[in-house]
Amino acid sequence: MTSKWIRNFAISAGLSAVAALIPLTAQDNDPDRAVKGGQFPAGWNVRPDRGTPDQIKFDITGGVYHFAMGSAGTFYRSDWTKSGNYKFSARLTQQAAPSHPISYGLMIGGSDLAGPKQTYSYFLVRNQGEYFVANREGDQRPSTVVAWTPNPAIVKQGADGRQTNTLAIETQGDNVIFSVNGQEMTRLPKSKVHTDGLYGFRIGHNLDVDVDQIMR
Repeated sequence: MTSKWIRNFAISAGLSAVAALIPLTAQDNDPDRAVKGGQFPAGWNVRPDRGTPDQIKFDITGGVYHFAMGSAGTFYRSDWTKSGNYKFSARLTQQAAPSHPISYGLMIGGSDLAGPKQTYSYFLVRNQGEYFVANREGDQRPSTVVAWTPNPAIVKQGADGRQTNTLAIETQGDNVIFSVNGQEMTRLPKSKVHTDGLYGFRIGHNLDVDVDQIMR
């Protein structure tokens, strides 16, 4: 056994060990699917994470909002604004199992959503029965406020790939209360999130999500 063979073996073993430490999400190959969209209900807009709105389909039928996503996107309309004390809630249903955990939920406190200085906060769930709160500031990566946290009140994805939960965000004085299915997940001081401004929905890429029972 030569010293050269030993050196090459050590290098190979080291690279394998490093690869094992890379998170599975970084190794996942899940490109945005092809969706023919771009025509939205009157007054509605989307800021896609990638590409153009043509890669996202959104329609409203009988009070149910249907989202079919290529890229992930943030949906809003100029006359949906809130400030002070308010409550915004909706029932969201994931229609089919994603290839890996992908999130969806509510957006509040939006400003400049069509421009370079976008800001908003969002409250999301995903199929494993977890919730998440984060802020978005311009083109920077979202900053986590509450990391992914499991809670038994969140209905998990079923065997048929469907998952239905009612999400709510309520502002009361200096408190912002985040709830799922009527159960409080967490409450935060207003200083931790954006609350005044546009509100709407945040839907992850490649998902089919229906939204109804909207209360605003």
